Amino acid sequence: MTRDQAVTRLMALPELQAWAKHIESASGGAVRGAVIPFDPALRTVNGRQYHQLSFVENRPDAAVTWESFLVGAADGAILVDDDETLVPLERWRLDKRPLERTAR
Repeated sequence: MTRDQAVTRLMALPELQAWAKHIESASGGAVRGAVIPFDPALRTVNGRQYHQLSFVENRPDAAVTWESFLVGAADGAILVDDDETLVPLERWRLDKRPLERTAR
């Protein structure tokens, strides 16, 4: 999986789509959500390589990180980099309830 494919895979997640819609709506279209690499190098975890990406609120003056992810280069598996602890996507959904983030 290329980095561009990894970005597309992340942006297809319902959580990231909801976050992007919320950011754009709350800012009147002035700010957008985006997935960007937080490190262009692949990261190796347990012998597997991952693309290192973050979902950001892309403001004119700075990008504000909402969440960081690892996407498997071989299979597209998604891990969430939660305060330096890697969490599988489903556990993150259960524990953090990311769709509720836009309700603030």
